[in-house]
Amino acid sequence: MAAPLVPLHIIVFLPVIVGAVTYFLPQRIYQAAMLLGTVTVTFFSVQLFTAVRWGSDVVQFVAGWPEVVAIKLVADGFSAPMVMLTALFFTSAYIFSTRAGYLDKTFIFIFLMLEGALFGVFLSGDLFNIYVIMELAMLTVAILIMYKKEQQAVYDAMLYIMMNFIAMAFMMLGIAYIYRITGVLDLAVMQVRLAELSDPRTVIVPYAMIMTAVALKSAMFPLFGWLPRAHGAPSAPAIVSAVLSGIQVKVGVYLLVRLSIVFSPAIDAGMFFLMLGFLTSIVGFLLAIVQKDIKLILAYHTVSQVGLIVAGLHLGTDVAFWGGMYHIINHALFKGLLFLSAGIIIDAYGTRSVNEIRGVLRHMPIIGIATLAGVLGITGAPFFNGSISKYFISRGVQGNLAEIGLYLINFGTILSFIKYSTILFGKPSGKTPKPLMDPFVAGISLLFGFAILAGGVFGSQAVSLIYGPQYAAHGALSMQKILTFLLTFAVGLVVYRTLILRIGDYLAGIRTFKFSFNQVTVFISLFFVLLLGYTYLSVQ
Repeated sequence: MAAPLVPLHIIVFLPVIVGAVTYFLPQRIYQAAMLLGTVTVTFFSVQLFTAVRWGSDVVQFVAGWPEVVAIKLVADGFSAPMVMLTALFFTSAYIFSTRAGYLDKTFIFIFLMLEGALFGVFLSGDLFNIYVIMELAMLTVAILIMYKKEQQAVYDAMLYIMMNFIAMAFMMLGIAYIYRITGVLDLAVMQVRLAELSDPRTVIVPYAMIMTAVALKSAMFPLFGWLPRAHGAPSAPAIVSAVLSGIQVKVGVYLLVRLSIVFSPAIDAGMFFLMLGFLTSIVGFLLAIVQKDIKLILAYHTVSQVGLIVAGLHLGTDVAFWGGMYHIINHALFKGLLFLSAGIIIDAYGTRSVNEIRGVLRHMPIIGIATLAGVLGITGAPFFNGSISKYFISRGVQGNLAEIGLYLINFGTILSFIKYSTILFGKPSGKTPKPLMDPFVAGISLLFGFAILAGGVFGSQAVSLIYGPQYAAHGALSMQKILTFLLTFAVGLVVYRTLILRIGDYLAGIRTFKFSFNQVTVFISLFFVLLLGYTYLSVQ
């Protein structure tokens, strides 16, 4: 198989370089140059994926320094698909917003700087380098959230920064501690040296510190307080919310997988994260159900779906693990589409309330169809992508109590999106929205919808193509699964109409509650103590 067309650092820096070099060109030319740059990066990322998938891992030591000393970039079976997904997602989101009023040169540059930072995290094989790039990504996210300079958005962005600074301080201390023990920051060499330790308990403190930061980045319970503020920020552009939910939060999940492998010779906290994943997913959909703001419904369901992914990754079976990995991609597609379409719906109706938006399918048919595709994907409807990844995850829990947890999560997701789907039908109570006229919005929305459908119809082939393992997925499309989904939907509809609608007004306190900075700080400390205690008791 051919080698990558460009060195790995070119993929990381190309969006930033193109943006800086062409910044002083006229707006239209600059916009075209940046589109060309991100399309070029996408081409390089696809070619890199094919080189890794049908060849071997690609390793680069920056500046030619030797291993251990150099900053190392690595493209392998975990990072190359994430790089390709990120490139495809950013390019699609950029085209989607081509005619948006907020798309000035500064916004474009910062947006694509975030893309380069995410590439850097996925490709880095050096722990300290990951820390530095994550800090850069954090700042770019905050700027994008507050870009319209509205008071609430600025407040939410500053809280996001402060919460993340505390977590990253834990990570920095953990990195310093693990460096003192192993003498390296290179992840591959660190894994080898951890295997040589005579007493694995010597690394439980740095492990707990680093993984506490990773848990916050993944928005796991109880450290998800930042996510609704960031993803559901009132004035955040649609593509910012889509990228944060579809890609950025996956950085934490990716690092959870990567660092669990690195520390595996000394520490196995799989059961801890399995239970935490289920708890995160259940809490996420419960909080989503009580929301009236459509962006907050989607934001809390990002928490829930991340919990499902984390649970799948730690069930202990190969099929569930790869189901979790495939759900990372599926979630990026359907949640990205739902946030993109939500932004268009909010602009058209002038409100974010799920109770005030009606008739999207009739008055905005393309956006309505795209929204419906996203809903069918996230609920795991047969023939849509979520059904395949959830089926693989469920195969890893057959015959044990975790199967009940998965049924509960699926029911909660369906119940939430029965509520969300009410925006598609009925008649608007206020102004009638104008039909969608933007071909870029329509084209990207339908493209995402088609990808969600294709990911379900050809789910088994997609997993094999992207990751390698071959698992039969015909059970996900069987008549039994179809009837189970329809029955669950029917029960959810009854529960929504007889219970959720009636108790909605009594849940206002939960709906308006937001974690404060002080509370999140306490939760970070508590999480660290719990993980430290678990690893101390479990490590022999």
